[in-house]
Amino acid sequence: MDMRQTFEGLLDYWGGKTPDKEAVYDGLRRMSYGELKREAGQLAKALACLNIQAGDKVLAILPNWHEFIVLFFALAKMEAVLVPCGVSLTAKEISQRCQMIQPKLAFVSGHDQLRWLEAEAGCCKIIAVRFEDKKAMGYSELLALGEKNREQKLPGKRQDEVMCTIIFTSGTTGAPKGVELTDRSIMQTAISIGIRLESSHRDVFLVPLPCTHLFGIVTGMVVPLYFGAKIVIMERFRAKEALKLIEQEQITVHHGVPTMFIRELEDYKGHEVNLQSLRTGVAAGAICSEEVLKKITDIFKFNLMVAYGLTEFVGVSMTTLSDTIEDRLKTVGKPYEGIQVRAVHESGRTAEPGEVGELCCKGYGAMKGYYQLPAQTRKVLDAEGWLHTGDLARIDERGYITIVGRKKEVIIRGGYNIYPREIEEVYYNHPEVMEACVIGLPHQDLGEQTVAFIQLKSHSQQTAALLREYAKGKIAKYKVPDRVLLVEQLPKLSNGKIDKRELGKMAVSL
Repeated sequence: MDMRQTFEGLLDYWGGKTPDKEAVYDGLRRMSYGELKREAGQLAKALACLNIQAGDKVLAILPNWHEFIVLFFALAKMEAVLVPCGVSLTAKEISQRCQMIQPKLAFVSGHDQLRWLEAEAGCCKIIAVRFEDKKAMGYSELLALGEKNREQKLPGKRQDEVMCTIIFTSGTTGAPKGVELTDRSIMQTAISIGIRLESSHRDVFLVPLPCTHLFGIVTGMVVPLYFGAKIVIMERFRAKEALKLIEQEQITVHHGVPTMFIRELEDYKGHEVNLQSLRTGVAAGAICSEEVLKKITDIFKFNLMVAYGLTEFVGVSMTTLSDTIEDRLKTVGKPYEGIQVRAVHESGRTAEPGEVGELCCKGYGAMKGYYQLPAQTRKVLDAEGWLHTGDLARIDERGYITIVGRKKEVIIRGGYNIYPREIEEVYYNHPEVMEACVIGLPHQDLGEQTVAFIQLKSHSQQTAALLREYAKGKIAKYKVPDRVLLVEQLPKLSNGKIDKRELGKMAVSL
């Protein structure tokens, strides 16, 4: 068996084979594979000294720092569960998660987070990372504890099917739920993605995605480390900084959500930054319009792949470097090997090739369930192991998947079904539109009305009336937005997705 098939074995493999090779650069520290292996071992020993046991929850409210990666692999040496949380979460959101999971230990990156956790009943022990506070143990102090207790026994290695992490959903359609994932679901998906990217130890990955989200963990962290590549992680995404890093670090693989690439296109000036090192990358996390994908391919001149997955099912499908341009622009590729998919018509039958239905998936990428929510789990994960995604899709006769939109986001206007993406694609073809998002809102006569939120590029002179007129003739009359609202910036969640609930609130006030 390839020892890289486990997280612990992965570090042992590369830490032994190429100990001096650079593994991680986070803007502060350049860390070799040997150092990553050694520090993860020290941290695991320290956690054992703090009596962290199998099944204990460890909260990590950290940005994209090397300490997060060390913690991830330290916990892989025992059966403790990592619970990552974005640094942009509020006190209320952190409190909700703490009440749900009851963490035994928390790693925090600021004084505010420390105070919020202290306010919780039965507060856990807190580790301060990159700051000092008398009420918390420092990260360097914790490492020293591990170094001092080298003979400390660990509670036991984690098995493939044991829960390794709880990732909270973004909560775009309700209260966030904790998704239980295993080593196998993450590792096998990472291997599948890496194979389609044709990854190797020579690659350098740029990771602007939050490592506290699944996309960042799998494609930005596990994929490159499995193949012995180098990771360049950004604490916070800034388009100009990302472009400079591509040239400075000779990035070959660049992942991101569509919004990130849109920002880079806006800031890019070909004569200032050399992007020739770019080879490929993955766009995922939200639907990427055909027009944006085409611009990225044409201007940056690298083969950007499109992948599809969700928190509840780590990875479903992805395009490949050998796919045609048309398939890369219009589909999310074929399922990974070992993953089954089907589109289910609203009548309950399997949809015909090319017919729209709810996408259902089965295989190693599926979650174990929603943490302590068995009834909610049964609503999406059936007795046969099929995960009902809530996404509408077409599967053609070759097996390629095209995502149409969210089942809950279909707008029913005057009896007609409207998929928001159809309208958004029209506006992404407009040269002065940076981003577009379409939602449905209640309407007394029509049932629902369509509202298009548009963020224009700088110096644009477009008006809402002109943009509504622009859509006429490009889509059916009933699909032309009832309202067009111009906004300075579309609201985003911490994972880069557009916050559609916030848009609904904005529509009422505008």
